[in-house]
Amino acid sequence: MWLDCNDPRIAEPRIQQAPFVAGYRRGVLKAKVNVQTLSRFAASIECLERPRAGSLVWITLPGLESRSATVEAIEGIVAHLRFTEPFHPAVIDAVVYGRMNSLH
Repeated sequence: MWLDCNDPRIAEPRIQQAPFVAGYRRGVLKAKVNVQTLSRFAASIECLERPRAGSLVWITLPGLESRSATVEAIEGIVAHLRFTEPFHPAVIDAVVYGRMNSLH
């Protein structure tokens, strides 16, 4: 039956390896960052800037508008972010698997 799907992409929490570039903004600073992991609720990015935990940043994923996130932790050049509002699972799939740009 179609409801008995064992597709690993449907399991939660959804954390995908996400080797792509996204836009990053904190205050007036704008940069490109590498997204390492991405889920509906959080992301890990490589960022040369070291924002403090609790800082508000904005991430622009390919094909989407900016989304606010709070810095949870910093480990070296990797910042762990928690999105203010979670993404819909279909949006994450479209971004991670490169289908977002084909929708616009």
